Amino acid sequence: MADPNSRHPRNAAGPWFVDTRCVSCDTCTDISPEVFGRAADRKAFVQDYRASEAAMFRAALESCPVEAVGDEDDLASLVTRG
Repeated sequence: MADPNSRHPRNAAGPWFVDTRCVSCDTCTDISPEVFGRAADRKAFVQDYRASEAAMFRAALESCPVEAVGDEDDLASLVTRG
């Protein structure tokens, strides 16, 4: 599970984020280049939070091999339920 306390500093404002465990595999940027960008350190970050891209964001989140892609709304629902 992605850690919101370890967000990449270039993430756009909003609940979606990539944490610093990103291994620069290109999975998220290949799946949703509208949402994800690449920083100078080659790590991914959320460059644009658009609700219209939610399905593609979700596909990237589920495909991340190191679980570096996260959604704060998902984390909040876990806390609420737990």
